[in-house]
Amino acid sequence: MSKAVTACSTARETLGCELAAEALRSWGRLRLRATGASMLPAVWPGDVLSVCARSATQALPGDIVLFGRAGRLVAHRVVERSLCQDRIQWVTRGDSVEGNDAPVSSHELLGRVTAIERGSRRIVPRLTFWRRIASWVLCRSDFCIRVLLRFSRKQDFPSVAP
Repeated sequence: MSKAVTACSTARETLGCELAAEALRSWGRLRLRATGASMLPAVWPGDVLSVCARSATQALPGDIVLFGRAGRLVAHRVVERSLCQDRIQWVTRGDSVEGNDAPVSSHELLGRVTAIERGSRRIVPRLTFWRRIASWVLCRSDFCIRVLLRFSRKQDFPSVAP
């Protein structure tokens, strides 16, 4: 039974990734809800990300990009942009994750996050000095992430996905 459930959720994730990619190609814009905690403190679970396809290939270190990989959508921060065999590739990492992702190709890159909506606030996704410090702490402590997420629930921030 668990294998069937896993296969169905994987098919749904793949379909969702394909639909997001098609929406970005067709209309150039997309809004989607974040579910993971890898981008804390910049992006909280439940935040709504506004993504623009048009400016994706100009993404520079510090920008948050959306890309599709293995049938899933990932929104991580660009830490390096480089030229490899006459092609641009981006190295990304979640703000609260220590290791870099595998390089993102232009075929995987879907868009650049232009705004984060948290409740009634609209936030420009910038990497500030204080976010860097918080990210440094969070990527070294799972305990701090759990405390932060628990605190956010008590403060009536957006709900956290299981």
